[in-house]
Amino acid sequence: RAANERLQELDRMKDDFISTVTHELRTPLTSIRAFSEILHDNPDLDVKRRVHFLDIILKESERLTRLINQVLDLAKLEAGAAEWNTTEVDLRVLVDESIVAASPMAQEKGVAIHAHVDGDVPPIWVDRDRIMQVMLNLLSNAVKFSPAGSGLVQVAVTQADDVLQVDVSDNGPGISAEDQAIIFDKFRQGGDQSRGRPQGTGLGLPISAQIVSHFGGSLWVESAPDAGATFSFTLPLASESRR
Repeated sequence: RAANERLQELDRMKDDFISTVTHELRTPLTSIRAFSEILHDNPDLDVKRRVHFLDIILKESERLTRLINQVLDLAKLEAGAAEWNTTEVDLRVLVDESIVAASPMAQEKGVAIHAHVDGDVPPIWVDRDRIMQVMLNLLSNAVKFSPAGSGLVQVAVTQADDVLQVDVSDNGPGISAEDQAIIFDKFRQGGDQSRGRPQGTGLGLPISAQIVSHFGGSLWVESAPDAGATFSFTLPLASESRR
């Protein structure tokens, strides 16, 4: 009976996921088509409006591409078909570069990003681009859920025994215990939209968890309603055995 209930739950979660992805695909496609038709039917539009509509089409196209890439990426990770380019990486440099990449989004919203990295952080043996992907996902989430104009995102890198730990904290609305239990599931999303945490496709965190797990680390969250959220992940230090 328990197995059947689990299968039914998985089917329901899959249906919810497909419904969400379908909605996320339809939204940018609708915008792209609508503004393309305006441009097609109004060849005499002034340059300012034409550029504005083209900007919208471009942004919606990029959004659509990101979603498709996320779906394909997760499928490859789960099938064990992802390609990895493992090298020795200085996490301090990677964190700095990820903050620079996230800065335009943060500045536009009025969110500050502060970082603290332990002095002598040993290297890690990972796929640099993949860990950058994890960092950018956590940073973009933290910025997105921080209050506009008074948001603060804090990044900390510390060493504990044979692992490095990265913490990304925000001062947003926080996440309930119920939602913390499901946000790493690809078929589920937190229900905190009413508390100011907007829903997305629910793919970024599952993808990040898969990446971190591949390198022997773990990803988790600590939060409470109205107390912000801290997403943390660990990665083993580089060793000769991994070279």
